[in-house]
Amino acid sequence: MSTIADLELVKCTGLLTDNYVGHLAYIANNEPHVVPSTYFFDQDEKSILCFASNGHRINALRKCNTVSFQVDSIKSFRNWQSVQVHGTFQELTGDCAKLCLKRFAEGVQRTIDHENAERPHFLSHFSGKLQEAEMPVVYRIAVSKITGKSVRDFT
Repeated sequence: MSTIADLELVKCTGLLTDNYVGHLAYIANNEPHVVPSTYFFDQDEKSILCFASNGHRINALRKCNTVSFQVDSIKSFRNWQSVQVHGTFQELTGDCAKLCLKRFAEGVQRTIDHENAERPHFLSHFSGKLQEAEMPVVYRIAVSKITGKSVRDFT
């Protein structure tokens, strides 16, 4: 028998900390959009750090800054956890953006190192971006609420 249960906050933050790919939900032109996004959960700052190139997503976030971010761990149909974060998009600029992009890259690398020895290609790309004039748009999601659910099969 499977049981759906609320996740305690500590388990929610654990799932956010242990992963680096989630799904960002936002509104553009009165329509919902969901896109995969690499992220770093900064537990000390109660925020999610991300980056993107200028385009549809960033333009939409600048117009409507209320977002949702979802992360899951699915082992099977009857064994999964899912966390949803509600928050506010905040675009970062200047030295703050560079510092957060560095923290993002280091945090994602630590998460990956914890799981395996792979180093994704995009992380080495950041060291050059930190020196270039044209950086990606770095942003944080200031967390206002975290909720989670889990399903576990007890048969």
